[in-house]
Amino acid sequence: MMGKMMQWLSASLRRKLIITIVGCLVTASLVFLLLFKQLYHSQLAQERSTASASINRLLQASLENAMLKQDLEGLRDIINRLGQQKDIKSAFIINPMQEIRFASNPNLLGKYLHELPSSGFTFNTIFQSSTQFIVNEHGEEVLRSINPVHNKPQCIKCHGLIEDNPINGILFVDYDGGAIKQKAQQGITALMGAGLFVVLLSILVVAWFMHRFVLAPIRELADATSAIAEGHLSTRIHNNSHDELGKLARSLNVMAENLQHSLRETKEQRQFLQSLIDAIPDGIRVINQNYEIIQANKAYHEQLHLKNGSSIQTTCHQSSHLRQQPCPATLVICPHHEINKNAEPLKIVTEYKRDDGEKLPVEVCAAPMQVEFNGQKRLFIVEAIRDLTQTIEFSHEQKLSSVGQLAAGVAHEIYNPLSSIRLALQSSLREVDSEEPNCERMSSYLRVVDKQIDKCIDVTQRLLKLSATSTESTQLISINDVINDTMSLLNYESQQQSIHMLVENQAKKDYRILAAESDVRMLVLNLFQNAFHAMPQGGDITVTLHEQMEGILTFSIQDTGVGIRPTEIDKIFDPFFSHRADGVQGTGLGLTICRSIVERYQGQIEVNNDPQIGCQFIVTLPLAEQLAGLKK
Repeated sequence: MMGKMMQWLSASLRRKLIITIVGCLVTASLVFLLLFKQLYHSQLAQERSTASASINRLLQASLENAMLKQDLEGLRDIINRLGQQKDIKSAFIINPMQEIRFASNPNLLGKYLHELPSSGFTFNTIFQSSTQFIVNEHGEEVLRSINPVHNKPQCIKCHGLIEDNPINGILFVDYDGGAIKQKAQQGITALMGAGLFVVLLSILVVAWFMHRFVLAPIRELADATSAIAEGHLSTRIHNNSHDELGKLARSLNVMAENLQHSLRETKEQRQFLQSLIDAIPDGIRVINQNYEIIQANKAYHEQLHLKNGSSIQTTCHQSSHLRQQPCPATLVICPHHEINKNAEPLKIVTEYKRDDGEKLPVEVCAAPMQVEFNGQKRLFIVEAIRDLTQTIEFSHEQKLSSVGQLAAGVAHEIYNPLSSIRLALQSSLREVDSEEPNCERMSSYLRVVDKQIDKCIDVTQRLLKLSATSTESTQLISINDVINDTMSLLNYESQQQSIHMLVENQAKKDYRILAAESDVRMLVLNLFQNAFHAMPQGGDITVTLHEQMEGILTFSIQDTGVGIRPTEIDKIFDPFFSHRADGVQGTGLGLTICRSIVERYQGQIEVNNDPQIGCQFIVTLPLAEQLAGLKK
């Protein structure tokens, strides 16, 4: 309970201030009341004692006069009258033997002073007048006034020498102590009421002052700072005073405005930086020393089919490899590991895994970046990631490069017809210029020209079909025609390299598939060129066509080249892997493009390798009849 009370008090400056002020005022008031009560009580007693002393002196004079005249009845009458006065309980006189000789209360006559329960003194110890509060024989609190009657020369005759009997008697007057205390209590009550009014008024004034000039501004300051801490930087404090709290409010407003401006600039810079890296077509990510991705662009998230921004604060190995632990440096080339070891940029070709487990071949260019934070340099790794599937899928330049390798053969195919055309035209001109032109010979020359032009058109059409840009639409394609056209384009090159090409189609059947024609022609061309590269000294290429099972076409291209090294057989379809037998450095994309095309049309590509007899690439594709329900 006490703990909750302390927590309740500590939660509010207003409560603590009010409790402190009230406690101080109440404590001070109680102390002053106690002191005042004591002083007031003493003062009343002293005043009553002074008043009683004046009365006692008059009584004493009257008593002495009565005693000198030995007027005992007059003395008794004085004592009785005195006892009947207001606020006087009793009055009595004792002789030197401490016997009560005269008393306003007849019951006291003849008694001795020591028999009274409230005497507390002896006869011989009283030489001066005094007053004190006592409890009388009736249990009442009274203010007792004690007045000794001294022996005087005129009293020697009856009372003896002054040296032997200095006191002739003592007058006791008991005043009502309750009345005295009641007056004191009334005074104290009035004082307490006045004090309480002063305390309450002080509390109200102090509370109003503290609320108006301290607590309300402080609460506004607290609310404003809380709002600013929560991100509401437009919050301002409306305090126009010129005191310390007003100055603090204005300083806080300036600080909030500067902070808002700085954060706006920082946000704009972050947005500019994010827009800048989002504009880069390749994936970009920045990795810290804890393998955490702290920045990534839109292209990176699109590459891995991730929600934009979802990779931030995740680890690089979890984001791109679906691993909970860092990639083993002994199994893969990790840019993070290599840059931390050598602090040098590097380029690697690797595979990422998308969220659905699909593999993504990528080329990663990584470089170190050092940034200073709080006076300490920190190392980050910046990676630029190129999606090789897009490079493979949309590499029209690669297609044109492959077509360009046919330039010599195409030139030869066109050169011979053009030469024949030229000869025929020259002969025709001579016939025209002769005196007797022979129309029959001119007709034969023109037929030669027409036939050779058809050959040129045929060659250029085959070349245009091969170099055409790939489209999404499919059409009915004859594999037989594609193979024959490709072999025709490669005819000159095969003669130059002593390569013999043969097609085996035991079923004598025209096999048709549904695909983009340029894709299929590029597939066949790359497989032929791959076989040419494997036979720099010449050899044989055998193309076999057959229907492996109903609706499935299988065609293979077998060469008699050097084959593929066993250690490289698993890498031949990887992007940018190139190891040609003719020693020429290729692009490394030919077989990768082949696999991409085959898989696009629901097919498969395999390789049979034997360094002794050469290499065979086997392609299976669904026939058009299987896919579209066409009739043969």
